[in-house]
Amino acid sequence: MIKIIDNFFKDEDLKKVQDFALTKAFYTPRFFDDGKSRSKENHYGNRFALDNDKDLLEFFKKQSETKFNLEISKIHSDSGLDQRNLDHFKPHTDPVAKINILIMIYGPTAVSNGTVFYTKSSNNPNEEIDVANYELDIHVGFRPNRAVLFPSNRFHSQHASITPNLMRYTSTLFVEEYKQL
Repeated sequence: MIKIIDNFFKDEDLKKVQDFALTKAFYTPRFFDDGKSRSKENHYGNRFALDNDKDLLEFFKKQSETKFNLEISKIHSDSGLDQRNLDHFKPHTDPVAKINILIMIYGPTAVSNGTVFYTKSSNNPNEEIDVANYELDIHVGFRPNRAVLFPSNRFHSQHASITPNLMRYTSTLFVEEYKQL
C-alpha cells in the first residue's frame, strides 16, 4: 500500500512550511544505526525534530489525517523535518512505526531526487533480510507539496543523484498507531 497525494497543503500553507524549513528550523546531523558510526555512509541527513514545534507537528498530523483519511493516535518522537544531500542511496526500513507519511516540502521537481521502494527479489522465506536481496520496484519523483504514505517496513531510500550538492527538504511522520477511516 503506497498512496501518493499531490497538493497536500494549500498554497499559502506550503509557503509558510517552506519558509520555516528553509529559514527557521534548526537542524542537527542524524545517522543510521543510532549514530554508532558517524561516517558519510551512515549520515542520514539533518533533522529538525517536530517535537520541538508542537503546533507544526499537530498541523502536519491534521493535514495527514484529512488527506489520507486516517485517525492518527500516536506519532513517534523522531518525526521531523529533514534536510538532505542526495548523494547516495541508503535503503532502509523504519521499525519505529507502522506507516510513514513523507511530505515533500522544497527541492527541484525531478525524478532524480524522489523516493524509491524495493521489493524482495527472492521468494525464499528463509533468506536473511538484506537489501542485496531486494530490487528497485517503485520510484516516486520529487514534487514540492506531494505526500507519500507507505508501510514503514517497506525498504525505501532517497533517490541518489549525480548532481553535486542537490538538496531537498522533506518531513516524515512515523505513525505508530492509526485507524483507517
